[in-house]
Amino acid sequence: MKRTIAIALGDNGRGLATLRYDVQGARENAAFEYDAEWLAAGERFAVEPGLPLVAGPQFHRKGRHGSVFHGAVADTEPDGWARRVILRDHAKRRQEARRAGEGGEGGSLNALDFLLAVDDVSRVGALRFRDEQGTFQRAAEDGRRTAPPLIELGMLLSASRAVETNSETAADLRFLRGRGTSLGGMRPKCTIVDADGRLSIGKFSSVADDRAVTKGEVLALRLAAAAGIDAAQGRLVESEGESVALIRRFDRPDGGGRLMYVSAATMLGVEADAGEHAYTEIVDALRTHGSPSPSSSAMSTTICATMASCTSTGVSGGSRPPLTSIRSLSEPGS
Repeated sequence: MKRTIAIALGDNGRGLATLRYDVQGARENAAFEYDAEWLAAGERFAVEPGLPLVAGPQFHRKGRHGSVFHGAVADTEPDGWARRVILRDHAKRRQEARRAGEGGEGGSLNALDFLLAVDDVSRVGALRFRDEQGTFQRAAEDGRRTAPPLIELGMLLSASRAVETNSETAADLRFLRGRGTSLGGMRPKCTIVDADGRLSIGKFSSVADDRAVTKGEVLALRLAAAAGIDAAQGRLVESEGESVALIRRFDRPDGGGRLMYVSAATMLGVEADAGEHAYTEIVDALRTHGSPSPSSSAMSTTICATMASCTSTGVSGGSRPPLTSIRSLSEPGS
């Protein structure tokens, strides 16, 4: 099976590149190719260090546990919790189709299926993916909001808890479809529109928690802000007797639009299974590829605050430390 997906940038969907994907049995490969118009544009930029501004297809060698896609594209893929929701939803729909005598829909999901299962409205960063019919993926289903308002937080919490305890219904998965699939990490979470109309991350407690992880994360963010660190805005909201951490998305600025984002691993050009790396490598990568050049002292302060918060508040617990998101210093998507 071969697919050709257009990659666009920002809310206005400016053409950027073409993604070609081919899967034959267990073998799959993908190629990224910048559009000629993008290469000729005065404001062009490379979306990651591993994708220089050159004409023609650029291929990516998949690591043992890595992605078939280049890092900038792979950074928008679902993993952890989101992947779990997508797999459960796919299995439940196949089961329902078989019961109805329809034979089920398709076989196992491939890498492109997962990539396109992420909601377009809440996909992290500024990259967007348009299918062969010209529809941005994942498209909203008729009559459904993809990013629910804060008033639906209780329903999201209930559906997420059902998935965690393996007791979810088809209705739970339909509710989470698109809403709980745009964010990485292992812990249950969703994208939600906060009281100010901004996209935020709703982070829920886990059934496996032995301490108040959500409270610890918000405390860590507030301590960091008090220390003068540029940390995300976070607050606690109560829902169904639970404390939910509401974290403002940094890739959606106050004036609207989408900011380009890549992970530290993409900046370094390494796969998830590439072993240990030093924070000083991130500083070097940002000095080489970022604009403006970051302050190494600011990075050191952030690192120290991260380690201190993980130790004192107990937010590590298998979750990603709250201050370690690396904001791309490339030009933002409009």
